[in-house]
Amino acid sequence: MRAAVLHGPGDLRVQDVPEPEGEVLVEVRAAAACGTDRKMLERGHPVLGPYPCRFGHETAGVRLDTGERVVVGDSVACGTCRPCERGRRQLCRDMTWVLGGFAERIAAPAGALHAVPDDLPLEGAAMAEPLAACVHAVARAGDAAACAVLGGGTIGLMLARLLVLQDRDVVLVDRHPARRAQAEAVGARAAEALGEHDLVLEAVGRAEAWRAAVEACAPGGRVVLVGGCAGDVALPAHPLHYDEVDVVGAFHHDRAEVDEAIALLASGAVDWRALAGPVVGLDGLRAALDAMPGGEARKPLVVP
Repeated sequence: MRAAVLHGPGDLRVQDVPEPEGEVLVEVRAAAACGTDRKMLERGHPVLGPYPCRFGHETAGVRLDTGERVVVGDSVACGTCRPCERGRRQLCRDMTWVLGGFAERIAAPAGALHAVPDDLPLEGAAMAEPLAACVHAVARAGDAAACAVLGGGTIGLMLARLLVLQDRDVVLVDRHPARRAQAEAVGARAAEALGEHDLVLEAVGRAEAWRAAVEACAPGGRVVLVGGCAGDVALPAHPLHYDEVDVVGAFHHDRAEVDEAIALLASGAVDWRALAGPVVGLDGLRAALDAMPGGEARKPLVVP
């Protein structure tokens, strides 16, 4: 079968590979691409195996044994480590990562699979993984009635939509006019710069954005860091200490949040079509990843 294979930083090849081996085989019908995939391409990632390795973690398809339409979750928690025992499975210390969605088929543990309702296209279902991470982040955000989302990529737009669905006053901040227009389409107000807010959700994933989010937070407010960031971040100490600002990390999601994300996509409460980008084959993956920064926030969909 054919798959996209990373042979090193910047070295992506589409090639014939052996059939995957594992508990359940799934024929991939759609695999969404994201900023994490770009990071994996450009500089690797801690969850990748040794090179050469397959990647792609937002995957939907059909089980070959039953014909059931499924989302392939990108992780399975061990269930026995301390975070798992405390109900924080997204922080599992012995996580099994399920990668390889940029391929014609993928093998996955049964525990990674989620049923997809008939009325949700698999292209939309492939967006359940990032939306689940946003469900988790919003659950950690507290109940501030007015809030800001910094960053208008697909994660930022998903966050804004979930907050709007909770009847909050939401402003999405992004320097790109096209993304500000998308913010208004999901029901949020749009701005080019942060003001002062009781709640700021950071969805950029860069050190300067983390700093800006903390500095824009009102005394007694909360910052939720949703965008993954490479490298150390020197957070300013003043608001953390004197203003008692809580900085809350939001990493990944648990199984129930993936199911909630699928339900949101299926009901139309979160419009996956508004976030869908070009549909490409495996041979078009590299160009789609290279074209992602800037412009409208759209997730390329890989149909192997």
